[in-house]
Amino acid sequence: MRKSMAALLLGLNLSIASVGWAADPVSLAGDVSIKYEKDTAADSADISGAMYSFKLKGVTDIGGGWSLYARIGAQYATQPSLSDYNLDLYGENKKSVVALDQFGIGYKSEKLVYKLGRQDVAVGTTALLYSRPDSNIGKKNFADGLTVSGTIGTLEVAAVLAQEDNVGTQDNKVYAIRTGYSPTERLNYGITLGRYQDVVNESTNHWAVDGTYQLGANSLKTEFTKSSSSGDNKAYVASWNHSFSDKTAGYVTGFRVETNGDMGKQSDFDNDNRGVYYGITYKLNDADGLEVVYKDQKIISSGENNTKLEATFSHTF
Repeated sequence: MRKSMAALLLGLNLSIASVGWAADPVSLAGDVSIKYEKDTAADSADISGAMYSFKLKGVTDIGGGWSLYARIGAQYATQPSLSDYNLDLYGENKKSVVALDQFGIGYKSEKLVYKLGRQDVAVGTTALLYSRPDSNIGKKNFADGLTVSGTIGTLEVAAVLAQEDNVGTQDNKVYAIRTGYSPTERLNYGITLGRYQDVVNESTNHWAVDGTYQLGANSLKTEFTKSSSSGDNKAYVASWNHSFSDKTAGYVTGFRVETNGDMGKQSDFDNDNRGVYYGITYKLNDADGLEVVYKDQKIISSGENNTKLEATFSHTF
């Protein structure tokens, strides 16, 4: 493990030098995290391991609202099958990865933020429809394209026009737009329209409705979606969050994602599964936090149970 971590850090230093950040004024931000995970599944041996992750993002202001961005991601995983990098690219036994995995150009107007390049992408307020999250690490794990977010008049707007960066030539496309409205400070609701263009399998159209209600220390968020597939084409999530204090919060999230209910089987919730998440977060200080979540799930098509226990400590800088 020591040799792997040393190689990871050496590769990180070489990557930082290669993008030449020291030569230009750059705003840097990032995080380091340690995550322990244990997975169980019916008729299978338990799997457990730890992931040590590092993400560093640099943004350079080039004037007139324009900026350039790039990110380095690195991870060491004691159990590669639980890692956040693409094993189809790196190999099923790869334990450490360092890569310049996000880069592009941004533009910020008074009401809207535009981002063009390789980036993380989510569709839906809960990422129920589609997710290639920021927690991913390495190459062939994000999407290339344009995202827009902000407000137009009284409406919230979020749009995605992107092509997946996949291994091989199967670079499927994702198109989506959400508009949201807040009639009161407590309530927000919206609608999402999208299309997943698959170069090999069936391409699908999608729609979703969502709502969020805030009452004191409690918040409730729901989302429901349906695709144009002929069957098994629905998904939903409902999540309740309660803040016990400024530092501690808990949540319970119920979900169901049918086989054709999301975009390309890439929901933030496991495809062909239903279940409940039980989580608690604790903020140690402005930079450090701890989250523990237990995921109790069942495969819809087979009825078999599976669980995940995740504990993550993170430090932002």
